[in-house]
Amino acid sequence: IFRLRFGLEVSGREYVPQQGSFILASNHVSYLDPPVIGVACPRRLSFLARSSLFRHPLLGAFLRGIHAIPLKREEGDLGAVRAAVLRLHRGEPVAMFPEGGRQLSGRLGEAKRGVGLLADAARVPVIPAVVRGTFEALPPGSRRLARAKIRVAFGPPIPYTTGLASPGRSVRGRHQQLANALTQQWRRMLEQIDG
Repeated sequence: IFRLRFGLEVSGREYVPQQGSFILASNHVSYLDPPVIGVACPRRLSFLARSSLFRHPLLGAFLRGIHAIPLKREEGDLGAVRAAVLRLHRGEPVAMFPEGGRQLSGRLGEAKRGVGLLADAARVPVIPAVVRGTFEALPPGSRRLARAKIRVAFGPPIPYTTGLASPGRSVRGRHQQLANALTQQWRRMLEQIDG
């Protein structure tokens, strides 16, 4: 459906490990991003999803059916972190949107340090992903899909050890360093897509 309606193009699939666990970390500008990432990725993903979405009867049932992990974004949700680490330890990939929510401007935000915390806790790499065109296809507040070209790109893995080589940095600082590396990789990938 995404190929027919939006001309979905996917690049960088070779960066997605065929087996083993990893965190797929994508930018987030539209409600279309999770399903687009889900169909573009060659592996089945468990998504971290805002806990309030589970309160909607149909959407909540769907999210539980696809094994999404509820996340309370406003607070440090250790239960969600534990659930994600457990899945990662079982060899399952977990997807997240580490900007902390949709970027209503449509512009790229900054990755928050939670992605570094999760990667460090599970000792798995982070696979960066960027989505382009979903903001135009379904902007915030819109109930109708518009015509737009959608592109997804996956990038080279960022090791969970990113930041560990910085002596004197706090644990939070190391986690933020991985998040910063992710943001920089997103920027490079978006330049390639747009160029």
